[in-house]
Amino acid sequence: MNARRNPLAKLEAFMQRIVESPFNWLFPSKLEPIEIARKLERAMDDNTMLQGEGRKLAPNVYDIYLSIKDHQQISPNMTSLSRDWQNQLVEFARRRHYTLKTVPILRLHTDTSLRPGALRIEAEQASTGGDGGMMSTMALSPDQLAQIRAQLPSNQPLPGIDAGSSPAHSSGRSGATHGARSGVNHGGAAAPVTPPPAPQAPPMPQAWLTIRLPQAGQQTYRIEKPLVNLGRQLSNDIIVEDKRVSRYHAQIKYQADGQFTIFDLGSTNGITINNTPHMRQHTLRNGDQFTIGSYDFYFERR
Repeated sequence: MNARRNPLAKLEAFMQRIVESPFNWLFPSKLEPIEIARKLERAMDDNTMLQGEGRKLAPNVYDIYLSIKDHQQISPNMTSLSRDWQNQLVEFARRRHYTLKTVPILRLHTDTSLRPGALRIEAEQASTGGDGGMMSTMALSPDQLAQIRAQLPSNQPLPGIDAGSSPAHSSGRSGATHGARSGVNHGGAAAPVTPPPAPQAPPMPQAWLTIRLPQAGQQTYRIEKPLVNLGRQLSNDIIVEDKRVSRYHAQIKYQADGQFTIFDLGSTNGITINNTPHMRQHTLRNGDQFTIGSYDFYFERR
């Protein structure tokens, strides 16, 4: 029997959004973790898959989209909140007699189209390999990968992740052996070769982007991690909703020299930086302006 979604649950969720959306628009309020927990449960309900013998398979990946302001308030506590939400979802699935293939995976994103107090959750069932390992792991954080590995039998690799990294580890060991053989001291003993340490980037300074949105005022995004992705795809840190923008358009990277650099990721239209169009790379200075699609960004740092 082919799996299929519960159409009645989807209709109920649609009607609830129609009722809630105007109220949230007129009376925005601070987003509380308990509200996100309730929406996660609803997303699980709405996206269960009917399987053979009346079993219902619950989704195990949940993408949580928040406004930039709410994202900045929630993300510092995401580790503890994620653990609580996971436990609640597991208990919710147990009460509803749903099947969960793995501990729920929660991923937090920003969406510039959302007002403070509003959120959107997309839930899906990540595909699994025949040995129970997760296949769709490209967008998972190290913590989330660790959660998945903890559920697998001892020493069982994750397909596409552990197996793909084995050659690197293998070549690293063979390189060390080769170095030991070639580096022989006068006593005839092998001298281990220690690779030089990689340069460490200095601590990140305070930096932020002021984003001017088309017909929606402006928002501020604090740069709190070394890589910030911009584009039309929903998995980006900053979502630029414009048809002229590529799915993965640009990336801001904090470099080892203490500078922030913006890179074009092979987009069709490039980036306009300080009124110069089609730029592919630029070291950002305090006060720089760049444009992606119809969104204007102002970079500031201390």
